[in-house]
Amino acid sequence: MALASLPGPVQELWSVWREIEGKAAQPITLGLVASTAPDREHWRDALLIGSHDPERLKLVDPDEPSPAFADLYIAVITTNTGMITRELPVLARLDRTKLMVALVGIPEHLMATRQREVLHTLDLSADQVVPVTSLKDLAGPFARAVFERFPDMVIPLSRQFPIFRSEAGWQEVQATAKQNAVIGALPLPGADLPIMTANQVKMLMRIAAMFDMPLNVERAKELLAVVGGGLAMRTISRQFVKVVPWAGWAIAGGIGYSGTLAMGKAAIEYFKRNAPSHQVKLEHVHPVQTEDPVQGV
Repeated sequence: MALASLPGPVQELWSVWREIEGKAAQPITLGLVASTAPDREHWRDALLIGSHDPERLKLVDPDEPSPAFADLYIAVITTNTGMITRELPVLARLDRTKLMVALVGIPEHLMATRQREVLHTLDLSADQVVPVTSLKDLAGPFARAVFERFPDMVIPLSRQFPIFRSEAGWQEVQATAKQNAVIGALPLPGADLPIMTANQVKMLMRIAAMFDMPLNVERAKELLAVVGGGLAMRTISRQFVKVVPWAGWAIAGGIGYSGTLAMGKAAIEYFKRNAPSHQVKLEHVHPVQTEDPVQGV
């Protein structure tokens, strides 16, 4: 069927999907910096869990006079002061606007000192230096910091490096839920439903792109079923508006928020089960040990 023969809203959503897919297909190269070869190999393996394209991750040798180009550099700094001293020269040669630093396995009483040292030496922003105590932190708080600083990388980065997908999807869900909470609370009978539904469909499309899931007829039907649950929640909220006209709008906003969260959680679980890349079970990963950070993940 030709695109021109489809209904207008379907054509619009198809155009949105093509735009999302275009962004998702952009290749992202990560540069990984660590002091020793075992460290680099260890964290390379962690970042490549479930990835289909290991060539997108480049190992940066601290002794390289001209570090390899990358769209984003991740530096792993551990407890050993000597290692930090050895890592900093190569970090100074990188494009620091593309740099994120993971402070791994550093004792709490030394963390503030290490952060100040790195921030001062490299002239970085505070959001570029993130404590990491486990692989779960790498896929959670560290990933969150990366997404906040580099929002344009969220979809392609999470598609190419599956370890970041769950956090990327959850951030998308939360952002959409907040939008729908505001829209749902506005006293615009009938006008809010199309906007909220469009937001939810776009949210599902972006999460699908993050999980490298192509949009076809069967998957579109499944996504519409998920959206249908949100529409049911919205119908319930309208009943509150009829009974309690003023408080009802606040309740409608809350249902718009919670309904979108529930829809997003269901979508993430669906894509986790069906995505082509293996999803690591982070809850089974051991924390990084302070004495030997390389062995802890």
